[in-house]
Amino acid sequence: MDWIERCTILKTVWGSQAFGTAGPDSDVDVRGVCIPPARYLLGLSAFEQYEDRASEVVIYGLAKFARLALANNPNMLDILWADEGDVLYMDAYGEALRAARGLFLSRKVAQTYAGYADDQLKRMETHYRWLHNPPDHQPEPPEFGATPHPTGGFRFPDTQKERAYRAALKHWQNYQGWRANRHPQRAALEALHGYDTKHAAHLLRLYRMGIEILREGVLRVRRPDAAWLRAVLGGRYGYDELMALVADLRRELAAAAAASALPAEPDAAAVEALVVDLQRRALGEARFDWVAE
Repeated sequence: MDWIERCTILKTVWGSQAFGTAGPDSDVDVRGVCIPPARYLLGLSAFEQYEDRASEVVIYGLAKFARLALANNPNMLDILWADEGDVLYMDAYGEALRAARGLFLSRKVAQTYAGYADDQLKRMETHYRWLHNPPDHQPEPPEFGATPHPTGGFRFPDTQKERAYRAALKHWQNYQGWRANRHPQRAALEALHGYDTKHAAHLLRLYRMGIEILREGVLRVRRPDAAWLRAVLGGRYGYDELMALVADLRRELAAAAAASALPAEPDAAAVEALVVDLQRRALGEARFDWVAE
């Protein structure tokens, strides 16, 4: 993949460094977009993205990036709307892509940002239950009314009991996996504050960003509320206070979506025309020509 660097059209700082919430031990994540060489656009080869896990770098092919951004994926929109000071590289193609970023925004952000926030919330709630009310033993079939079967295994009295057993067993297994693989820093946060404040900061940020997009039609990646988010990371809120705040933000997001001037869907036709134009132009440049890897 020696062509990645020369075919990259946009590269930005991403994640906590871009939000302005990074701590002294935070990684520097980088995300970007490339127009892959002609063989991937016209030939039989396929390319979607390149990852360098050691360097925390991910570069998306333009077509995949555009599809995800049109779906109002928050991670992709962060690349388009990164602060100017966090743009590490941008050529004329990347500039054209960033200039068209408004085409990607729509009221769909109400669902996508809430969805990403709720994913953080579910993890936080699950870990909270495990911290404060952990399962104390591995469930066994007889606890759910099952009896030994002559040919082996167990027979449950009904499918509802069997499903309950399987759900309890999965919960136990997930709990054991969590205990065995807990990140030391996240475990320290949970021990100190009683819940994972990193999940809390992420979900609050996502709700606030979604509300801003719906109300103002802009995305502020470098957060004006970074100091507040760092305070959340530091345990500013008790768990019950946090859950009340989440409920308020969820209602605020719904109200912002109902009143938003953004279109119901992004302008997919205009974005596709842009992607076609950029890729067609790139085919005329030597750096995007046929290459052997």
